[in-house]
Amino acid sequence: MDLPSAAITSFITIFAIMDPFASIPPFLALTKELKDGEIDSVANKAVLIAGLLAIVFTLAGPPLLSALSITVEDFKIAGGIVLVLMGLENVLDFALSNGHNKKSGLDSAAVLIATPLLTGPGLMTSLVILNKEYTILPVAISLAVALVISWLLLRNAAKARAIVGDRVILVFSKVMGLFLIAMGIAFIRAGILGV
Repeated sequence: MDLPSAAITSFITIFAIMDPFASIPPFLALTKELKDGEIDSVANKAVLIAGLLAIVFTLAGPPLLSALSITVEDFKIAGGIVLVLMGLENVLDFALSNGHNKKSGLDSAAVLIATPLLTGPGLMTSLVILNKEYTILPVAISLAVALVISWLLLRNAAKARAIVGDRVILVFSKVMGLFLIAMGIAFIRAGILGV
């Protein structure tokens, strides 16, 4: 697959998993008592942390799998299960985890947005798989574009919410959830078939 095609395919996968639109409501909730400058600071830190985590896992993921004798097929099946569960959480509006403590402060809000909302287990799994399938360059380009879009959305979260409304954000998030389920099933099938 050529670079543009690989980058586009990688971007669609990464952006659907990151789903920055779903981060807007919790971002607004966590920053509702902050000033404009502080909100911008949280958005900057959140995307920076998410990006650093994603880059580290993209680079260290494959050697780590090799050291643990885990094949790409194994990881595809495991990652597919994670993506299906994440999609079901999104579509059916339930949570499998116990949630997170809401702590005051800019740093804690940034960390909560960065992970698990932007860079969670689903994205980490997908980055390893995409890196194996398409090499690092198209994945890095796609990740950078997705992070820039996420940063722009978070920096303008209040404006976006006012323009499109909570209902549109919710509907879009559920559509992204369906894509996650479909991608998870595709990963599981590819892992089982060894393709």
